[in-house]
Amino acid sequence: MKFRKIHFGMALALMLLSTAVEAGQTYHVDVNNLGGSSSDSNPGSVDKPWKTAMKAFTTAGPGDTVIFHRGVYRLARTVLTTDLKLDPSRTGPVVFKAPKGEEAVISVMKPIPASAWKLIATTKTGQPIYAATSGEDGRVVNLTQDGMPLARPFPVDPHHPHADSTPEVITQPGEWASSLKDHQVMVCPTDGKPPGDRIEVCDVRPGDGGANLFDLQRDSQDRCRNLHLIFDHLTLEGGNFGFTIRTGFVEFHHCVLRKCFSDMVNMLSGRILVDDCDFSAFGESAIDMTTTGNVPMPPNTPPMSIRNSRFHHNAEVRTAKPRVKGYNAIMLKGGCMDVLVENNDFHHLRVTESTLTLGGSTAGGPLREGCRITARNNFFHDITGNSIAVFAASEDCSFVNNLLRDNHVDDLITLIRSGSGAKNGSLRPVVQNNIFYRNRVKHDVLSLSPMGAAEGLIFDHNLIHDSGDRCCVDDVAITLKEMPSRGFQMHGVNQMPLFRDPAKNDFHPLAESPTVDRGADLHALIPTDADGLARPQGKAFDIGPFEMR
Repeated sequence: MKFRKIHFGMALALMLLSTAVEAGQTYHVDVNNLGGSSSDSNPGSVDKPWKTAMKAFTTAGPGDTVIFHRGVYRLARTVLTTDLKLDPSRTGPVVFKAPKGEEAVISVMKPIPASAWKLIATTKTGQPIYAATSGEDGRVVNLTQDGMPLARPFPVDPHHPHADSTPEVITQPGEWASSLKDHQVMVCPTDGKPPGDRIEVCDVRPGDGGANLFDLQRDSQDRCRNLHLIFDHLTLEGGNFGFTIRTGFVEFHHCVLRKCFSDMVNMLSGRILVDDCDFSAFGESAIDMTTTGNVPMPPNTPPMSIRNSRFHHNAEVRTAKPRVKGYNAIMLKGGCMDVLVENNDFHHLRVTESTLTLGGSTAGGPLREGCRITARNNFFHDITGNSIAVFAASEDCSFVNNLLRDNHVDDLITLIRSGSGAKNGSLRPVVQNNIFYRNRVKHDVLSLSPMGAAEGLIFDHNLIHDSGDRCCVDDVAITLKEMPSRGFQMHGVNQMPLFRDPAKNDFHPLAESPTVDRGADLHALIPTDADGLARPQGKAFDIGPFEMR
C-alpha cells in the first residue's frame, strides 16, 4: 500500500518549521570510527567526531544539528531535560538525525552475553529459569527477548515494583524478575531454551533520574519554554517509557521507536508531531497523550499530528494475571485537543481497550476528555481485542474515511461514558465514510452503551459488509436493517466494496465500486485522500481512504 507522504498541510508545517530554524553548528557522532578516530574530547567535526550519544545530547543547543553515523549508541542512563543545553533566548530546534541509509540506534538496552546465563531453578511446571548479572543494584525496568519486552509477574507490593524477588515469582515462560540482593536478573525464556545472546536488559535506575530513554520535565527556571527537539531517521529504543514529555515540542520524522515496557511516548504536557515513523514492541500504548498542549511553545509550532506511521506487533507485558496485551496503539485523553491522526497503518495488534481512543479512560473520568480530534484515512487490519475505536467523554471528535478490514474484535466502534456521571458521554461524535469489511465481530458493529453514552452522534454513509449484523443503541440490540429507524446509516451501503487488487494490498476503489460518490461531504474534516488527492474527485466524496481516480 503506497500513498504520497507530502501534501499541502505537511508542506506548510515544514515550511513554518524551516522559518524558525536559527543558524547553528553541525556536529558528528561516530561510535564505530567510520569517518575518523572518534572521541568525546574531539570538536565533533566530520573528521574528528564525538564518540557517545550523551556527549551530543549535552552539547548541542538550539539551532544545532547532530548527525549520528551508523552504529548502536548505548546510554547508561536516561537523558533528562537538565542534560540539554537550554537557551530561552534562542528559538531554533535541536536536530538529531542519521544520514539516509545509515542505521543509527539510540538505546538504553544492553545485551547480556550468552556465557553469563546460569540455570538456577525451574517453574512448578518444569520450565527452566536462568539468571545473569544485571547491573550494579538490580533495579531492572525492562527485559527483552529477540527484541520483544517480556512480562514481569505482579509485584507483591505494587508501590515498590523494584523490591527484591526470588525465582519462585516466575511461573511461566516469558516472565522475568530481578534480585537486588544478588544484583541479577532471572528469566524463563519464551521458548524454554537457553537465553543465549537473545536477551537485553534495561537497567537505567530511578536514582539516576529515571527509567526511560528520554525524560523531558519542566525546570524551575522555565528555561524549557523554547525547547524544540527533532529526531530524524533514528532508531530509538528501550526504557519503561521511551519518552516522557512534560514540556516543549518534540518531532519524530522517519524514526523507529520500539522495545518499551509501558508507553513508547507518554505525554502530560507539550506538543508532538509524528510523521512516517514505525512503532513496535510497546507494552501499553505506542502514544499516550494526556495533554491540552497549552504550555508555552516555540514560535510557529504547528498543530499536533500523528500521520503516515505504522503501529504493529505490540508486546505482552501486562503484569496482572492473566497476562494480556497492551491497552491501545494511540490513546488521546485528559483534555487532549486539536489532534490529527491520518494516513496511519495499524496492524498485527492485540489490544485490551482500543486501537485508537478518542478521549477517555483517564482515572476519574473528567469531562471533555478529547476535543476536536480527527482520525481520517487510516488503515486497521489484523487487530484482535476489544475495539478498533472508542469515543469516551469526547467533544466534536471524528472518525472518517478509514478502512477496517480483517479484524477480530468484540466491537468495531464503541461509545462509552468515561466514569459514572451522566454528563460524561460524548458530544457530537462523527463516524462517516468508513469501510467496515470482512471483520469478525463478537458483539456489535456499533456499541452505544449505556444510555447517554453519546449525544448528537452522526453514524452514516459507512459501507458495512461481512462484518456482523448487530448493533447496540442505548442498551437496545438492533440489526443493521433497523439502524435507519434510529436515525443512523440513512445513506449506508451494505455491498462488497470492490477494491482494485486486495491480494496485493491495493485498496483503491474500482470505477464500479459502491463506495464511489456515496460518501458525505466532509470538506471541513478531510480535504484530501490517503494519496494526497483533493476530495472529491467525482460528483461527491467517496467512502474509504481513497478517491477513485
